[in-house]
Amino acid sequence: MFVVLACFVLTACSSSVYNPPPVSAPDAEAANKAAKKASNEEKLVGSVEVSAVREAYSASPGPYILCLRGAESATAPRRTYAVFFKNNDYVAARMSVMINSCEAQPFTPLGTGPFPSPPDKAKGK
Repeated sequence: MFVVLACFVLTACSSSVYNPPPVSAPDAEAANKAAKKASNEEKLVGSVEVSAVREAYSASPGPYILCLRGAESATAPRRTYAVFFKNNDYVAARMSVMINSCEAQPFTPLGTGPFPSPPDKAKGK
């Protein structure tokens, strides 16, 4: 009888439904800025290319992804990286894996790395 009563009490406490806040893809400016930041973090030089933003695999660091392609030196092989977002926020970057499908994406030029760092608002620059 105690178990049944405990179940009713716990059920009453869990009646509210959790609605997570909506998540959207980053806008073009935020995606471009994050792609350049990730390019600098990965120390890419020379021609850097970027794919369009799309939804990421559900177990990814962020719900949206863009792919980045470049090399660490003029003689190094070109590698592909995954850049993750949640809304306009840059979440993480890492070398892409098969589930990211970066190799199948069309790429467009981002520019020539390394990219200039944005001004630091905290220092007033």
